[in-house]
Amino acid sequence: MGARRGRVEMQVRWSDVDLFGHVNNAAYLGYLDDARFTLFPSMGVDETGALTASMLVVVKHEIEYLAALTYRPAPFAVEVWVPRIGRSSVDFAYEILDAANPETVYLRARSRMVQLDTATHAARAFTAEERAAFEAHLGASPELHSW
Repeated sequence: MGARRGRVEMQVRWSDVDLFGHVNNAAYLGYLDDARFTLFPSMGVDETGALTASMLVVVKHEIEYLAALTYRPAPFAVEVWVPRIGRSSVDFAYEILDAANPETVYLRARSRMVQLDTATHAARAFTAEERAAFEAHLGASPELHSW
């Protein structure tokens, strides 16, 4: 099944580049967060990133760096989709690629987020409506190499 991926184009900022001339690993987390929050409205959460009376918090990131992304004027793209939905957690998958040449993949990653009730900070199960919003973006988990 092909995922209905969200796509956000971004620019490398000069401050993202390290002494080696490529985007620093820490900057990539910002790219993933920015893309996920930009796409949340199309994934069934409001413009602040909240799902009704809950909040999604990151509990795990898994990142594989595949090619060096350097400072340049051309944009890159971050694609986001949902490979897994649990009772109260959801996984997001990502690819960062060249916007003009999508065969060039710089990074593949997964993030797991858990939905918490804002009052109790305990995990809260997704409602049927919330689950349906994520199911619209279901797709295969990215192939990441094992340790």
